[in-house]
Amino acid sequence: MQKYKLFLIGIGFFWIFSWCIFGSILGAEVKLLNSTAVTPSEFMIWQRTLLRSAHAHMNSMGITTILIGLSIPHIKNMISEKKIKMIILTNLVSIPIFGFGIILEAFFPDITGKISLISAISAIGGIFYILTMAIWSSLFIFSAMKKNG
Repeated sequence: MQKYKLFLIGIGFFWIFSWCIFGSILGAEVKLLNSTAVTPSEFMIWQRTLLRSAHAHMNSMGITTILIGLSIPHIKNMISEKKIKMIILTNLVSIPIFGFGIILEAFFPDITGKISLISAISAIGGIFYILTMAIWSSLFIFSAMKKNG
């Protein structure tokens, strides 16, 4: 399990690094747009909000990836290695689906009253991320209770 731990920590730091670069590029673009004296439309404001949201969500998801890696030693006695791998893989696949879904939503917005395929896919990524975090945190809590009780 040590290799999974190190892999998750590395992926988490890479993910944070990547999205920090994205945030820097986004910030530079917004600053450039503001300096051109273009009056932002409602769509542009909404678009910036979604892109900032993607940046913040992906950085926090990188942190949770690191935390999953650090907590593997405490969970490995609770469930089988196969189930741990399945949870980790589901989590790692859900994060980019959710993140890139948010970015695509910024450029391809939903039509009022209808949910686009992009929004649906992004939501599915978010749901799987939340489920894996709920399972992982529950295992961690039960592991702590088992060791103390």
